[in-house]
Amino acid sequence: MRLLGGNGSPVIGALDRLTGGLLLAATGGGSELAVSLFDAKGELARLSGQLVSGLAERLSGLGRYERTERLQAAHSVIVMTAFFEVLHEVQLPFEIDELKLDRASQIASVTGHTESSARLRHLVGILATGPQPEYNVRMLDEVYAGFVDALIDFLKELAVWDRLNGQERDRLQSVLREQVPVRAVGRYEELLRRLAVDFPEVAFWTNRLQHNAIRVQLEELQTGLAGLGRLLDGIASERAPDDRRLALARGHQKLLDRPIVQSDPADEVVIPSLGAAYLNPHFRYGGVVASAPLDQESWWATLPVRDDFQGFLAGFLTSPQAADRPLLVLGQPGSGKSLFTKVMAARLPAADFLPVRVPLREVPADTDVQTQIEAAVRAATGERLSWPDVARSAAGALPVILFDGFDELLQATGIGQSDYLEQVARFQEREADQGRPVAVIVTSRTAVADRARIPFSKLAVVKLECFDAAQVAAWLTVWSDHNADQLAARGLRPLSPAAALAQSELARQPLLLLLLALYDAEDNGVSGAVEGLKETELYERVFRGFAQREVRKEHAALAGDRLDAAVEDELLRLSVTAFSMFVRGRQWVTEEELSADFAALGLERAGSPAEVGFHQPLTSAQLVAGRFFFVHRSAATVGARRLATLEFLHATFGEFLLSRLVARELAELAAVSALRSRRTTDDGFLAALLSFMPLTSRDSIVHRFLGDLVADLGADQRERICETVIDLLQQVDTREGWDRDGFGPAQTGLPYRCAAYSANLVLLAALSRPPVSARELFPNAREPVTEWRRQALLWRSQLSTDGWRGLTGTLRVERIRAGEVRDLSIGVAARWLPEPIDPLWTFDYLRNFRWVGWSRDHIEDLHRDSYFVCDAHTDVIWHALAPVVDGMDSVGQGTTRAFGTSNGEVRSTTHAFLELWCASSDPREPRLDDIYLSLPGLIQASRSADDEVGRQALFLRLLRQLAVDRFRLSAETRTELAHHFQHELPGDTWQRHPSARAWYVEAFGDLEGAPPWPPDGT
Repeated sequence: MRLLGGNGSPVIGALDRLTGGLLLAATGGGSELAVSLFDAKGELARLSGQLVSGLAERLSGLGRYERTERLQAAHSVIVMTAFFEVLHEVQLPFEIDELKLDRASQIASVTGHTESSARLRHLVGILATGPQPEYNVRMLDEVYAGFVDALIDFLKELAVWDRLNGQERDRLQSVLREQVPVRAVGRYEELLRRLAVDFPEVAFWTNRLQHNAIRVQLEELQTGLAGLGRLLDGIASERAPDDRRLALARGHQKLLDRPIVQSDPADEVVIPSLGAAYLNPHFRYGGVVASAPLDQESWWATLPVRDDFQGFLAGFLTSPQAADRPLLVLGQPGSGKSLFTKVMAARLPAADFLPVRVPLREVPADTDVQTQIEAAVRAATGERLSWPDVARSAAGALPVILFDGFDELLQATGIGQSDYLEQVARFQEREADQGRPVAVIVTSRTAVADRARIPFSKLAVVKLECFDAAQVAAWLTVWSDHNADQLAARGLRPLSPAAALAQSELARQPLLLLLLALYDAEDNGVSGAVEGLKETELYERVFRGFAQREVRKEHAALAGDRLDAAVEDELLRLSVTAFSMFVRGRQWVTEEELSADFAALGLERAGSPAEVGFHQPLTSAQLVAGRFFFVHRSAATVGARRLATLEFLHATFGEFLLSRLVARELAELAAVSALRSRRTTDDGFLAALLSFMPLTSRDSIVHRFLGDLVADLGADQRERICETVIDLLQQVDTREGWDRDGFGPAQTGLPYRCAAYSANLVLLAALSRPPVSARELFPNAREPVTEWRRQALLWRSQLSTDGWRGLTGTLRVERIRAGEVRDLSIGVAARWLPEPIDPLWTFDYLRNFRWVGWSRDHIEDLHRDSYFVCDAHTDVIWHALAPVVDGMDSVGQGTTRAFGTSNGEVRSTTHAFLELWCASSDPREPRLDDIYLSLPGLIQASRSADDEVGRQALFLRLLRQLAVDRFRLSAETRTELAHHFQHELPGDTWQRHPSARAWYVEAFGDLEGAPPWPPDGT
């Protein structure tokens, strides 16, 4: 209230007199509020309204954050005013005078009551906070309900409460609780709308944009955040910015007129400007988070998609929370995060804001946040300024720091920056403490969000969404408007939304949509193939087209085979770039790593001195990054070193390119092996690529690209590939030359290389000859299943958990017999589930016996073996079976004993009892007769003739369960089971197991002619 009216205002004086009791009660020193609570409520409402009225004049000329503080105060007044106005209007069920007290009674009832003091202090705390960006009616209803509860509790502590009878107390509480909160919320909405007429940002704070003119304006201005700029300009102060702010603003605004990507002057297309081509994104708001799984799409999918990005940003930047917590903006590669920071900085009016864009790839990465900001200011203006000087020069404008590329900071440096967001939050808190409030926005890829420690309750998060169909069409309209004349002159038609959306994976990411548009502008390669174009064909055309374009820039005269060879050379380098990332288990690779890999594979090619003048020649990695805009270069500076990483704008680019290289290398090896002795096949290049990571680590490689590329080859070619791969598989254990002169990650052991390479060879064999048998894979093995198990154990021991899981999830294994010999059929499947375990196949028994059983190992031996190996997957099974194995010896010991039945089925007693218990507890109540009838014979066969105690223990368990399930069995089944129990349970069983008689009577007592218990009739 002092913020709104000033210390000398008569309104403040009157309110001080009315609310002084509230402050005194909050400290336990008296209760002026209680003296005239109901008398004062009308006056308080009237005086509060006077504070808010005329606010526009009092806010004129204030800076952005000062204005925000006043509006926050006005909002707090509105919250309280609505409550007291409604309280004043509510008709109480008795005379108000009955609540008046003399001063002595009031003080006597309040003094020393710390509980009431705490309640009132809590109310004061509520009023001190402004609205959240997502303030909603439910939250406000809870606030008002809390007000009423505190008021009632306060009244209960007064002596007058004891004078009311029970009915009067109930009526008073009922009226207050039922009427006040609901009506107060309605009054609050009305007062808020009035305030928002003069101050549109208030409506954005609370997500209640009621002004049609503003809403229509934002809907019409859907590119370049133009609506945000116009809205903030309309409410900006009239203060003139100083030279420093103007210099920064000029630099930001110039970017709006530049192309969204740099194009070659010779290109026959017009790249739209940033201001025209940046389409305002849809987004999801994650709220204020502390421990949410921000990297998981499944978590984000639970939140609604919103299209009011400009309104959201306006509300955030003009709300009190802007200076209280950073805003993290997440998105996929190519979603426009960096463009967002450029457009945002350009749209903020210099009169009210001081935007500083900090590209984290261009500032020192091993310094603190303040030093990074100062480096960005110097790069933008050429002036070396300290941050406090810059902040003080804002003169009422709100500084907005845009940290672009937190993910790049992590991957380019590798120097533990997981606490970077905490550093940013601490910086923002320090600035607020120093009277220099600052808003902070940080951008990052969604995938690395799990690598950052989230400041507790100090971070708001949004995630940029992919384009929907309407946005794709809107962006293509902008593209067509800029290129209509150029396309028509060459006889081409604009790229249509239908043609683009046929390639939905690419079209829905802004930067990848640009890639499609650029490719289509060559010869309508996308527009002419709306139907029938496979994904691999599209990718082949796109990458070949871009590679051919780059080759012709340097060698315009090349044609025919020489042109094709040069194009293949470019694609080879792109494919090796993809492999350099893949073998390291990452979506990116450093320039140093990639250059070393090129050198190791004999592909190094640096720019000549003639091309670069006096500068140092470009490395092979730098040439790749410079030639293709879909290879994104991230950079950071650590000390005197400039660290850079490369990644593809979309993960599928790399996955296609490495799949393409594998398919081509296989075809070449197969062709060579058909001409030479297979034993002399040189697989050094293939082994270097495939001995670090199983291709099954990424589903897209196998199921989207490699499978299709191999399937497109001729049948004879695929057969030769399979034969070549199988020959190479036999040589894995003995081959030499694993260290291909430094290719791939260092310090990778030989067992791991053998495991990864052999797993990939088996996958390639299964792709080229689906399915392939274990006998074909291991033709020299006496037992192909044993050799398969040896290989599988090697894979499991060496591959990472994800690598092993990807392999077992992709290679579909079916247990078969070739005649009387066990074998395996191995194929490729996206999702597969194993068949039920057949002990006959497991233990290599034929189905030519009846009532034969065997025992492999003691259960303790199996448990010890698993515990010794420390295999997490097996531990899960053992933990689940522990109640059976540890606590039920009679059942658990049957785990390793399997028995065949007359119908050819093979089960253990443990399996049979678990089946019974699960079926018995099944709420669907399946039939149980067959399960019960199979158990007596299985129990008899599972125990030797002299193991009477073990056999009887199992029959007693069966009897106990039968007593529960008796009504789900037929009379015939129960009669047959009764005879089994008569035979297996001697008369003295009831003496050793007193409950047995009760179970028997419960199970069979209602059967006519049921054998008595005990069997001898005693």
